[in-house]
Amino acid sequence: MQFTIEREQLLKPLQFVNGIVKKRQILPILDNVLLVVQEKKLCLIASDLEVELVSHSDSLVSGVKGEITVSARKLFDICRSLPERSKLKIKLVNHKLYVMTENSRFILSTLPAVEFPRVQEEAESINFTLNIMQLKHMIERTQFAMAQQDVRYYLNGSLWQIESGVLIAVATDGHRLAYCKIPVADDVKENFAKVIVPRKAIVEVMRIMPEIDGNVDLVISTQHVRIVGKDFVLTAKLIDGRFPDYNNVIPSKGDNRLCIDRDVFKPILSRVAILSNEKHRGIRLSLEQNRLKVSANNPEHEEAEECIDVDYSGAAMEIGLNVNYLLDVLNTLPRGNILFTLVDAEKSVLITHQSDDFDALNIIMPMRL
Repeated sequence: MQFTIEREQLLKPLQFVNGIVKKRQILPILDNVLLVVQEKKLCLIASDLEVELVSHSDSLVSGVKGEITVSARKLFDICRSLPERSKLKIKLVNHKLYVMTENSRFILSTLPAVEFPRVQEEAESINFTLNIMQLKHMIERTQFAMAQQDVRYYLNGSLWQIESGVLIAVATDGHRLAYCKIPVADDVKENFAKVIVPRKAIVEVMRIMPEIDGNVDLVISTQHVRIVGKDFVLTAKLIDGRFPDYNNVIPSKGDNRLCIDRDVFKPILSRVAILSNEKHRGIRLSLEQNRLKVSANNPEHEEAEECIDVDYSGAAMEIGLNVNYLLDVLNTLPRGNILFTLVDAEKSVLITHQSDDFDALNIIMPMRL
């Protein structure tokens, strides 16, 4: 195996796949990237057994077919440190990978390509095309609510559900829930799928997704979800579990409605939160006719409060909420008026954007203060 390539044409796909490779992998070969040369096409593949990422480069100056695995970190560091527009000649000789430029030579150890774990192909259940910006919008609106290393393993990811011509994403950690839906193509309206995509795959999708308008293919099978873009293919092993029925959590009614401008509310929350309990991060919202008081205190007997005129005509009430959860929601919503729907001080709060047409909603459970 050998190929010649410009430094920049190798550096970009290496950056893509390097995010998958983490320290202290279960298997030594998972520290490596799999290089596959097919005439003038180079594929780079990284895996951690949960997520596999394939990146392509179609810009080889020349190439001889073959495949091998080599340290992803070392190859990336070498490539990154070389001068711009360097031309790299890379070849495999006696199980060593030679990386050469006009003035440099590096010799790297390798492991056989046959030992590298690959995702097994499955019969496709559903395959359709999505707009990149819509997919990013859906993930941005929900990913913050995913659990992290929860013993309820099915919460360490996001539910993706196809139903009635829409793709729905739901994430919850048991204390809050985020929901968003985007339209899908007409030809998948009759299909139904419900899968749990792991947290790491969600994070990687956001990392590698280009900031441009365009399309990706979404392929859902019984054990994997695959996202196919122009220069990458990301495959993730689905979480085998039963996601909670989120419909039972969404408040069905609430007569108390607070409307407030996002850009007015955010700095108030940030200021008052300075004197909240650093562990529990609780603040109190006190509501009465067209008036809101936001207050907090801490074990050091310090207090903060701020009052503001708002659009509220419901019953007077006080409710405790985690300020970090509130700020996470506000950070995902666009500028404009935010609508809070409340039942009472012991029921969850429904948060939506006033002009969002309910393509996204958030729910936060109250806390005792």
